Amino acid sequence: MRGLKIGDWRTKIDAIDTTLLHLLNVRAAFALEVGKLKGEAGMLLRVPAREHEILSRMKKLNPGPLDGEAVGKIYQLILDESIRIQESHGYGAAEKSKNVSASHRHRMNSVEIRPKRRKPSVA
Repeated sequence: MRGLKIGDWRTKIDAIDTTLLHLLNVRAAFALEVGKLKGEAGMLLRVPAREHEILSRMKKLNPGPLDGEAVGKIYQLILDESIRIQESHGYGAAEKSKNVSASHRHRMNSVEIRPKRRKPSVA
């Protein structure tokens, strides 16, 4: 792979991006099927234990160079978008506000809030 130029690397990246997009859409289609079945069974769309299982598994499988934090962020977004698309297709619509609130709480719990430092007063 030595001696490749930027254009060569970009061509490789473009091919990977195309494959990733295809796989993300296949995953989304599967998530829609799961959402449909959950709706028929009267189940909630968001299952925190399952989400935790997915995040943990993907972090364990990660060989790098992405670190665990990056993998967690990427997969959390994939999970959030899976729920969003399920809701947009009418699955779990009655629970939409609860799901959004749970997602919002999750994000807020990961944010550190620090008080502003005050400038010393000049006497």
